[in-house]
Amino acid sequence: MDTKHLVKLVGYKVIPYRNKNTGEPEEIRLAQCVITSENIEKGPQVIVGELMMPKHLRDTPLGDYIAEFEIAVDKTLRIGARLTNLHPIGAGAPSARPSSSKEQEKKAA
Repeated sequence: MDTKHLVKLVGYKVIPYRNKNTGEPEEIRLAQCVITSENIEKGPQVIVGELMMPKHLRDTPLGDYIAEFEIAVDKTLRIGARLTNLHPIGAGAPSARPSSSKEQEKKAA
């Protein structure tokens, strides 16, 4: 099963609410996304939608990412995908491995 997809984060919608258990104010962050996918019958498709951002990804900067998903069951017993991780891609993406000291010396020179 394919669990990784190219996603462009272009904005956020923030929905404030009060936690029923603690009474504390909290917020839901929905990432406004553009997804490009291939459809066998229709060809390339551009899809615009929202992703619920988990707490560990809530401060992700806007940009292009490879998004990882897992299958999950929600409170109403509906089966769907849940975002688990985002890996930055493109020119501004951090390196997948830390630079060695020799590479850093070359950049400094």
